[in-house]
Amino acid sequence: MSVLVFPLIGYAITHSAALAGIAVTAVFAGRVASRLPVGALVDRWPRNRVLMLTNLVAGAAYASLGGAALAHALTLAHLVSAGVVSGVCDSFIRPAASASIRTVVSASQRPVAYARLNASDHAVQLIGPPVGGALFSVAHGLPFVVDAVSYVASALCVAGVRTPLPAPARGETPSTIRRDVLEGLRYLWSEAGVRAMMLWGGILNLGVTIVMVSITLRLVRAGVHPAAIGAIDAVASVVGLLGALVAAPIVRRSRTGLLTIVAGAVITLTEVPIAFTTHVVIIGALLAVGTFLVPANNSGISAYIAARVPDRMQGRFNSAAGFVAEGLQPLGPVIAGVVLAGAGGAAATLTGAAVVALSLVPVVSTREVRRLGRPDEWQPAEA
Repeated sequence: MSVLVFPLIGYAITHSAALAGIAVTAVFAGRVASRLPVGALVDRWPRNRVLMLTNLVAGAAYASLGGAALAHALTLAHLVSAGVVSGVCDSFIRPAASASIRTVVSASQRPVAYARLNASDHAVQLIGPPVGGALFSVAHGLPFVVDAVSYVASALCVAGVRTPLPAPARGETPSTIRRDVLEGLRYLWSEAGVRAMMLWGGILNLGVTIVMVSITLRLVRAGVHPAAIGAIDAVASVVGLLGALVAAPIVRRSRTGLLTIVAGAVITLTEVPIAFTTHVVIIGALLAVGTFLVPANNSGISAYIAARVPDRMQGRFNSAAGFVAEGLQPLGPVIAGVVLAGAGGAAATLTGAAVVALSLVPVVSTREVRRLGRPDEWQPAEA
């Protein structure tokens, strides 16, 4: 809900597409800026405690936004600062959750587990945007209030997990945060296949963010109802959910490298036509086609990382990978807002589509990705 609402409420506060883009950038900036040290900390602290505390802090940040918006006292500075806090919390939650999955789920079941997680994500994305848009049309602060409740519920769910999720065992030699961060980056860079897929993800995320923010701002300027804007994400999420339900067999039967290349190509082909329409149904249909293979691709990459990386390095490796995959994303909303304000919505969307096309270069040109086989052919992590 809040991902949809950030540019909407940013535009409502400032009446500027560029400043509305900055509001979205705050979430990405907080996530990226804290990625690397957070991974080292996740490998030092009990993972259940990390997940509970960060969910509660994020919930408090969204509750503050909801209260300020309902009181008609929300400012751009408050929106940006809460977005940064949310991004920092997310940078804790993602590697801690991924490392916890490796603890709870056996190696043979991880592709299925990640597929189930993708199904869960798409189910929530199906509900969140249209509900967020509808709530925003009633009162600008309502989506933030409900989102705050969702973070508290998440913390309670983590508290109910019976499997111990302690900090991973560490060597006898003391290590600094800086050394752990560098170790994660070095390990990532030594894995040519993962490195290429993360570079692909970084450029792809930038391009997709430009396209999605451009779509939202174009439709806002065209007077489309916020609930209808949310429905676009809902249409894509329906197909994403269907893709997640069949992700596990796709991952088991497909070469992971080829799946990544095909998924990237499909996304590229569906982004370009979006620049030439503001019709909600057409945009939703194009996004749906581009979304179908994403759950299988994400499940395959996540399971491959879990298989290749030792447990003691899961946090810092996932943070290093996330830093590369999301490092450019904070630029997306700013680029979308500036290009849209200066050259129009079609130019902003085409700019994003061109970046998406460029993202294919790392995976297509890397031999390890092209040769990466099915999960039963992967080499396991070092002892």
